[in-house]
Amino acid sequence: MMRTFWSAALAAVVLLNPAQARCQSEAQSGVAGQVSRVDDSGTLVLEPVLQMQWQASRSSGSTLASASTRISVQLNLAPWLGRKGQIYMALPSTSGPGVRARWQTGGTLFPGTLVSGGRALVFSGPITAPVLRDLVEIKLEVDGSRLAQPEALSFGFEIEVEE
Repeated sequence: MMRTFWSAALAAVVLLNPAQARCQSEAQSGVAGQVSRVDDSGTLVLEPVLQMQWQASRSSGSTLASASTRISVQLNLAPWLGRKGQIYMALPSTSGPGVRARWQTGGTLFPGTLVSGGRALVFSGPITAPVLRDLVEIKLEVDGSRLAQPEALSFGFEIEVEE
């Protein structure tokens, strides 16, 4: 869903439609305890190109750079309708420096923090509608001194259903 590009002072973040960066695996019928990819092709990044900015002056020794945007999340949960489950936002590791994502939500999903290579719980409970929607305000942070080349970030959503 996201790609990050770095320059000497600022980083431009290009956020792509999740369908463009999504893994090739399709949502499965959901065997209990199995992790399945959630179809997030309806998700829309409202500001797809951002400029990352230093958090403090470079003369102070800080190398933290950040950028924020809003994402209209739309998850197709029809395969799991009527079941209980946990939904996670996942961010695979990249070859570059770790990225931290922090977000607030409109209340349907849980707010949270995620570091590349991990996943974070964003929903837990019964699946009562075929589509889950929320507006997420996300802030990305990275150690700018460690970015030597463009890095691709592919956020996605996974579900684990209960019996």
